[in-house]
Amino acid sequence: MITIVLLTHAGLGEAFAAALRHIFGAMPPALEVLEILPDQTPEEGRRRLWSLLEKTGDSDAILILNDLYGATPANLIPAILPEGRVAAVSGLNLAMLLRALSRRGEGLAAARQGALEGGVQGVVDILARRNAQESP
Repeated sequence: MITIVLLTHAGLGEAFAAALRHIFGAMPPALEVLEILPDQTPEEGRRRLWSLLEKTGDSDAILILNDLYGATPANLIPAILPEGRVAAVSGLNLAMLLRALSRRGEGLAAARQGALEGGVQGVVDILARRNAQESP
């Protein structure tokens, strides 16, 4: 099973985990939360990320979902990752996470694509959508 890692600023990863527990009644399996704390050095954050990647084992695929591209948590993701085994997507939102979870049984490429699609499709102008639906 693909392990999904939520690599976020402090507080965000656990908030997404709480939302998943609310939706599913329990935490989905093979989901890890790695929050980067404000007083943590980049070296410590990178060490924690590598430790987590090593913990999953060489045969398991990993999808890293990150909250903000260009910020410290995203910058901890090494430019070179084991090809075909690790993918990383930034811009984490709940729609992205749910889509990645629903597609991870199809493999890493499908879970990555699901995350990308969910992230984009989950951003909706609610009032414009409602007004368009109500128009004749």
